[in-house]
Amino acid sequence: MESSEAYGYLYMLTPQPTDWSPTSSYDSFSEESYPSTSPEPGKKSRVTPLVLRKRRLAANARERRRMQNLNQAFDRLRTFLPQLGQDRQLSKYETLQMAQTYITALYDLLDQRPQN
Repeated sequence: MESSEAYGYLYMLTPQPTDWSPTSSYDSFSEESYPSTSPEPGKKSRVTPLVLRKRRLAANARERRRMQNLNQAFDRLRTFLPQLGQDRQLSKYETLQMAQTYITALYDLLDQRPQN
């Protein structure tokens, strides 16, 4: 598990302070101003800001992991493409264009082989 990825999980697993004093870093909200998450008959339950923050951190960690996986896939694709003396890394769009052109060229090369 990578450190940036692990941070989101570790944050969610570590016990959070229950002291909601004005000196805490929890803005100016108090826990008493939000009803519990158990629904009362006929009323919608509100989600506390702490739960929303944890959800947001988890969603951010998932999105970060998704983007890291996507970037790794592009890096791997770049290793299979021919290098044309470029001193910079191809963009994602350029990588897809190059891959499409390379696959077409390989297909044409196989298609032009003399039939035995």
